[in-house]
Amino acid sequence: MSSHIKLTRLDYVVALISCMIFLSFWLVIATFPNFYFVNPSAQINPLRRFELVLSTLGWIFISTISPLSLMIYSFGYHKAVKFLPLTGLLWPISLVISQVTSYVQTGYFYLEYLSNFPIFIYTDLVLPVLIMFIWLDIKPRRQKINLENQPMVNA
Repeated sequence: MSSHIKLTRLDYVVALISCMIFLSFWLVIATFPNFYFVNPSAQINPLRRFELVLSTLGWIFISTISPLSLMIYSFGYHKAVKFLPLTGLLWPISLVISQVTSYVQTGYFYLEYLSNFPIFIYTDLVLPVLIMFIWLDIKPRRQKINLENQPMVNA
């Protein structure tokens, strides 16, 4: 007797979306490797070094761990969804921290890269929002207890 899990249409859709996120983000990484593959230890400023480590963890999480969590979810292991907020938001949070630091240190935000290379709008804004929308839709819901329809228990 086989004990395989019955997958729903949502599971298949989530699997497809996870593959698309993985593929699209890694194609961007392959196109702009110098933007992603940096050496944090080459930085003299410890704050900048920390930001680069955080950024590196962030893009690895969103490009690989988020799609992997979605794929695991689609295989029927629905508890994997609890990792999505961390894996989907670390990257944009690290970018915001870098932008704020840039502004504090130089008085200037470095946002031209979004207009110079519009694909980064997809990786830096659209994908994190998409991952959060997916998480909101598939995360386990707490069931409300309806006390009106519950039988009374005599103590």
